[in-house]
Amino acid sequence: MEFDLYRLPDLPKILVIQLMTIPERIKLAISSQKIEIYLSRLFKKPAFSVYEIDLRGKSSFISIDKDKFRLFMSPLRLEYEEATDITEEDVKPWVNEKCTMIENTLNVFTRLQKVFPYQYTSLCATLNEIEPTTIHDLLLHPCVASLTGLNFYGGIVPRHDLHAVMEWKQENAIQFITFLDNEFPSDYRHPNAFRFSGVMYGDARWIHLKDLLSMRNMHRMVLGNNNLSMEDLNTFIKYWINCDEDMCKYLYIGYKHVNLSVLLEDVTVLKGFRSGNEFYIIASNSIEKQLLMTIRLVFYPDEPGRQEIEFSVQLADRPHKLERGGTFPSWAREYRILGRMARKRWLEKRRIAIETGEESLAKELCNLEEELDVEEVRMIDGFMTVQEKL
Repeated sequence: MEFDLYRLPDLPKILVIQLMTIPERIKLAISSQKIEIYLSRLFKKPAFSVYEIDLRGKSSFISIDKDKFRLFMSPLRLEYEEATDITEEDVKPWVNEKCTMIENTLNVFTRLQKVFPYQYTSLCATLNEIEPTTIHDLLLHPCVASLTGLNFYGGIVPRHDLHAVMEWKQENAIQFITFLDNEFPSDYRHPNAFRFSGVMYGDARWIHLKDLLSMRNMHRMVLGNNNLSMEDLNTFIKYWINCDEDMCKYLYIGYKHVNLSVLLEDVTVLKGFRSGNEFYIIASNSIEKQLLMTIRLVFYPDEPGRQEIEFSVQLADRPHKLERGGTFPSWAREYRILGRMARKRWLEKRRIAIETGEESLAKELCNLEEELDVEEVRMIDGFMTVQEKL
């Protein structure tokens, strides 16, 4: 079949290939080096949005196009097995018996992505299951330099391996790193720790307030077990309000107990709602950008004990984009209300400062109160609150 297909003129050959399913195309590429080279020339644009290299020792596999298809490296397929999967028998021509399972998985991925380009690729390694391979060993493989995500689960992570991951950082590249179910040294420091596009640190006890304040141009940061106090987060919020630089689009911080009064002390904040979800909304002092920070408490019914404070930075006049999918209507109305609240607060402080007050000041305060009343802004449970207009 492969020989006959290769001998066809280009147009019919391309039509036949286009009629094939993704697994059929992959199996075709593996079956013949000539076809592999031909397909690599045919598919110049990304064929898939995401590859995931899942390293679990003898159970390693490659997830293709957000797990629509899987390429298995051995008969050990965990709980997975679909008719569309590429099996270890299919992939044998690309396997070198002299290499380890981890090396073969990375080598197969290297050939696969040359034939079928991608947009993003992440590597997920369960450290206890890939021994004696180390993180440093993985980073030496040529394919790792071009990946967009490195995720490490469990195991013990030596300091030199942590440094190696931090040094993986490249300028102006989209890169995410994850460490879950492992521990960091309490005194760990590296200048790149908060310079990636996104980070997830399950053990975040080594992170201090100054680290939060150092964030720049990050898309997402997730901090699990941490020692950050409500006072620390209050300082972070106030710093963000006056910061002219982009810090972080989405920030998730695990917590056990939250004190909203301390978290939002001396901050002009409005409690608002979207689809029944409560948000605490804060405006940046940057009038040109018209940025908002929304804060909400996130609970996970399927994971008892897991709770997060979600900080999200949004443009006031654009739909609110949820990092984990979905959108809410914009906060344009709430942004205008916050502007009136901030002005009212400033005028009240000025009136106290000059003691006697001014007639024009009193009149403006009265007008602002009337405007807030028209918007049905009410003090509820210690916070100025406005309901969503449907």
